[in-house]
Amino acid sequence: MEDTKQKEEALKTKVIPQSKKEDFEQFWADAVAQLRRVPLEYTRKKLETCYDKTFTTYQITYNTHDDTMVDAYFSVPVGATGKLPCVAFYHGGGEKRELMPSIVAIGVCYFSIDVRGQGGTTADNGHYTCGDPEGGLMTRGILDKEQFYMRNIYLDAVRAMDVIASLPEVDPDRIVTFGGSQGGALSIAASALSGKSQHCFSSITSYCCLDRRTELGSGMFRSLHEYLEQHPQEKQQALETLTYFDTLNMVSLLKVPVSFCLCLADPICLPEFVYSAYAHTPGEKEIDLYPDIGHRQPQAWRYYAYTKISKL
Repeated sequence: MEDTKQKEEALKTKVIPQSKKEDFEQFWADAVAQLRRVPLEYTRKKLETCYDKTFTTYQITYNTHDDTMVDAYFSVPVGATGKLPCVAFYHGGGEKRELMPSIVAIGVCYFSIDVRGQGGTTADNGHYTCGDPEGGLMTRGILDKEQFYMRNIYLDAVRAMDVIASLPEVDPDRIVTFGGSQGGALSIAASALSGKSQHCFSSITSYCCLDRRTELGSGMFRSLHEYLEQHPQEKQQALETLTYFDTLNMVSLLKVPVSFCLCLADPICLPEFVYSAYAHTPGEKEIDLYPDIGHRQPQAWRYYAYTKISKL
């Protein structure tokens, strides 16, 4: 415990400054307004799963700001009455939506999307005219903040919140966001931009310090690192685009309590990156540090988060 406290004190001396441009807030206000000018539409189909005795699951497919249709799971506890809280769950990079009986077991609804173009069934139908439209995800539209891939997945995450709030089983005043790694970043974006979250849970938070992530070429940013090595003349513009999607900047838009989880042995979402996002978060916040865990969500933190959610 004492060693962990010492390491946190050391992290306090390594907080990385934000890189927000003057039009950061306006950029996101305009983006969400554009999204919500598109009438919300979705389909809903009951699925058969091995969990049917404990919760009912639906396939939901919803529209967003472009030609992409996003696939999601929506689960409701069997025998539930009245409107329930709901967890908006966002998965890690390159993964896909999944059923989470451990979340539904605490008596809440659960909504999990397939992030476009990754490991699931949601295709990426974004319109990209710069970077490498057919290449790695983080190269798509990288020279234009209005068409960059990350703008699309952040808006898809916001749209998920709009869908959840419209579902008859859900209490729209008791929605929380939850995720790890990429999912932790999307949890923050959805809470910051949707206006429909009560609490944000973000573990091993990704998409922090994107200029440094690109320089390192770690995780989802290997393709961008390699792309800029081949196109060095585009580096300055690419790095400017990234500032609009950096979690270090996105946290400044949060208006709800945030629970962070930081793993001190994480080789991808480096501790100083995640701690910097925490440090720049306004308002009510907390962070739990785990000294010997790498890039994975600690079971103890997950239990802690579920306990808080069960009390909604």
